[in-house]
Amino acid sequence: IPANDRRAPPAMLAALLRGIDLCCAAGAAVAAVCALALAVVLVAEVVLTSFAAWSQPWAVEYSIYLQAVIMFGGAGWALRNGGHIRVMMLNQALPLAARRAADMLVTAFALGVVGFAAWALVMQATRTFSLGSVSFYPMQTPVWIPQAALAVAFVLFALALLARLIRLAIGQPEEVASTVGGTIE
Repeated sequence: IPANDRRAPPAMLAALLRGIDLCCAAGAAVAAVCALALAVVLVAEVVLTSFAAWSQPWAVEYSIYLQAVIMFGGAGWALRNGGHIRVMMLNQALPLAARRAADMLVTAFALGVVGFAAWALVMQATRTFSLGSVSFYPMQTPVWIPQAALAVAFVLFALALLARLIRLAIGQPEEVASTVGGTIE
């Protein structure tokens, strides 16, 4: 769809897309806070181990959980802002209509994969909660808590892919222009 022929989506669809974007931005904010928390945990562990010969038994466990949220919590926001890695050579060689169709096909495939992973993670967190499982680390954290955080991150990523697919289908810009993303061509 040419840029000058783009029509605004219906109000409910626009509200849905804005809602998904806001949820993904919140996921990215949580991931950023987790990155800060991870830095604090690691610095504390290094300082305490180096100067007091005292290792924190919880540092390794919570570092792992924080890393998972950091890696996937902002994935939906990164997708909307053009931050995911893509190979543009083939994409640039295609005519506009074929480029859009290919993007829709790839986005639909990614939605299937990420949607399945999100569903599996939600099921795993639910099962772990019902079993009352705890980690084998000294803190014995209920495992459903980090599993639920990871499941939420994947649900947000799946929603971002759905929003991208909708935007491609209705001819709206699928990425925010002039943000952090970029491509290597």
